[in-house]
Amino acid sequence: AFLKELGAAKYDNITDQQALDAFVWLSQKEGIIPAFESSHAIAYLKKMPPKEVKDKLIIVNLSGRGDKDMIQAKDLLHFN
Repeated sequence: AFLKELGAAKYDNITDQQALDAFVWLSQKEGIIPAFESSHAIAYLKKMPPKEVKDKLIIVNLSGRGDKDMIQAKDLLHFN
């Protein structure tokens, strides 16, 4: 709240479905299985308007390992 009041932070939200879609997207595009927590950051990056990211270097830190989330992802994606 303090950083927001200073204008030093911006808060937004990502749905669980958006995070799951980002999990699948990054796994397919790069062969990197992100942790679900990190998938929220990837989803936020994907929803940013192209003009906002044009000519910018954006770094997204992937903390954790997604392999531990594979069973849950399988269930959420309805794979047998």
